[in-house]
Amino acid sequence: MDVILFGAGEVCDSFIKRLPKRFSILAIADNNENLHGQFKGELPIISPDEIHLYKPNFIILSCLQRHVSDICAQLVKLGLDDLYLPFPYDEESEIKDREKQEVKGLIGRELVDKIIGSKNTSGSVFYHISLGNHFEKCRKQYTSRPANRFLHIGSGHSLGLEIYSLLRWGGEWTAIEPFPGLGGGYPFNQHLSMIKELMRLFNVPYHVNDEILFNTATESFRLHDHHGARLNYFPDKKLEDFHDDKKYDVCYSCAVMEHVVDIHSFVAKTYELLVSGGFAFHWIDLRDHRDFSRPLDFLTIGKSEWCEYYGDAGHFLHGNQLRYNDYRQIFLQHGFRIVAEDVYMKNDKEYIQEVSFDFADEYRSLTWEDLEVAGVLFVLEKPSHDS
Repeated sequence: MDVILFGAGEVCDSFIKRLPKRFSILAIADNNENLHGQFKGELPIISPDEIHLYKPNFIILSCLQRHVSDICAQLVKLGLDDLYLPFPYDEESEIKDREKQEVKGLIGRELVDKIIGSKNTSGSVFYHISLGNHFEKCRKQYTSRPANRFLHIGSGHSLGLEIYSLLRWGGEWTAIEPFPGLGGGYPFNQHLSMIKELMRLFNVPYHVNDEILFNTATESFRLHDHHGARLNYFPDKKLEDFHDDKKYDVCYSCAVMEHVVDIHSFVAKTYELLVSGGFAFHWIDLRDHRDFSRPLDFLTIGKSEWCEYYGDAGHFLHGNQLRYNDYRQIFLQHGFRIVAEDVYMKNDKEYIQEVSFDFADEYRSLTWEDLEVAGVLFVLEKPSHDS
């Protein structure tokens, strides 16, 4: 895939190092006339007016975010805007630039937070980008083996993560979401419109022989190219009811497992769907979802009573009341090897001491660790046959 980088500054150096191998850089465009005719390494620095001579497949902006809108407007004037390929910014450069801007009083922290948290009809684009980057960074931290097939369990009602990841890393992505309408009637044609809008936002590359299949009878979505399926989406499908003849290299879930009632079936199914030596990454939020400021209050309710309460409350609440060590034991019981654990939230000690006096009998013996851990990432491996 031939690309032109736009921007020859420090950010460009970072992009040259981290672009996937499937991208071949033809040249670097820059508006600084003093740089034209020079080279960065072996790459020529050219005027933006010369981009069309190189006939690139895409143009990637290797610049700071605050210059993106101006360059995009310039690409429109040059008739090249359809070649613009959104690509993640360089986080280190952005932090340095933001600090410089804040020192100058040009931008405030509050404004930056508003931008990062901005919403659109398809959800937060920034959230999907950060989640995609987090998944890939986490995966590479724990495994060097190549991965081509990915399964996202509980993708929500948009495919931002899958589309973004497909765009950046290729491969085949499958998403399962049992509650795309969040409990209500969700017209499938509107769902497809949302997916199409996300594909437009992320500018997913197409080839002439790509094929998009929308199967409204089974309410599923597939994006194919001449190599086969690249993106599969199955709404209204629980993991326990999902079947695939081919195995997955990686399974992800984020704030999903706490909602599952039959956690043993869930874990067993994940194990079944992974290849030998495959990895599972599960972020689990252990707080009482009725009120996150009172994260352990649901332990004052006995298990049988909670099951009845949960049955009327819907999937927004915990399907289980499992704690940190419960999950550890279940993963090990079903054959997983726990590669790593990252506790990312803890409960307040004073609150724990206060609420523990009212715990139901079956929770009075919980360890301090089980009560303190509020959120955890488990990295699991399905042992290979030769290990």
